[in-house]
Amino acid sequence: MIQRHIVGAGLAILSGVIALAVALMWLAGTYSVTLMTAMAILIMLGILVGAVIPNILITWLAIGTTTIGAAILLLGYVVMDNWLKLLLLATFPIMASAVALARFILGNWGWLDRNRADIDSWAAHYDKMIKLQTEYNASKYYQKVARFITKEVTADLRVDVLAIRWAHSSQLRQFNEDDYLANLRQIAKVLKDERFPSEQLYYVGGATFLIISLDVSPTTYEFKNRAMMRDLRQLTLDGTTPQFQQGHLQVDRRNVLGYPNLDRVMRHVEREMETDLVVEYMKQEVVN
Repeated sequence: MIQRHIVGAGLAILSGVIALAVALMWLAGTYSVTLMTAMAILIMLGILVGAVIPNILITWLAIGTTTIGAAILLLGYVVMDNWLKLLLLATFPIMASAVALARFILGNWGWLDRNRADIDSWAAHYDKMIKLQTEYNASKYYQKVARFITKEVTADLRVDVLAIRWAHSSQLRQFNEDDYLANLRQIAKVLKDERFPSEQLYYVGGATFLIISLDVSPTTYEFKNRAMMRDLRQLTLDGTTPQFQQGHLQVDRRNVLGYPNLDRVMRHVEREMETDLVVEYMKQEVVN
């Protein structure tokens, strides 16, 4: 998206420069061959200076040439209409500035293109809208933890994977993307404030957050989950109280071979989240 806008802006500026040069040459040609020659020289100088010289020097060159040109054309005795004199004075700074602007825009495009791999890698690792790491990082971290659980048998390691999904969020996303993202950031803030520093937080898309906790005692883990859900249920998103689905899986040396990667884990917690939503509906029916 960014690259497309930059390319479009750069092409628009270049098209404008070409159209301006053609218009100036045509206008000068309608007056005299001498004026057309002078105009062509100024246009070529403007293009050369704008393409090569740094912007600060372009500014000083434009001031200097305009001052000298004004002294010669306006104060001296040159048989020419005043509007043509002003046109000659403006040609060099306008062309140099337009080419410098096009160079700046296309230069940014080149920087983006040269660093495309780094940008794509950063985007894959970090969700800049929610300000959390992505599923890519979660997958790498879980694989490392699973490897240690398998290898360090005597350590008796375990890891808890908890998924939290904001239910029915897709409806808001269809109508107001900005509010949808703002609400996700509110949820992310609650998770950041509530979870332990040793726990890993991720945003895996689809209004779903992932919490990976390594070797947290069952009592502490349960207490922390209750406190987190209490704070989440106190949120007010767009004037309504949101619903959340939960899915949980604990992996230790007894079942780690059945969950060697995050994809397997996510399939399990996805089923639990769907079950959790059905249970919530049944509770509401009983209450009603």
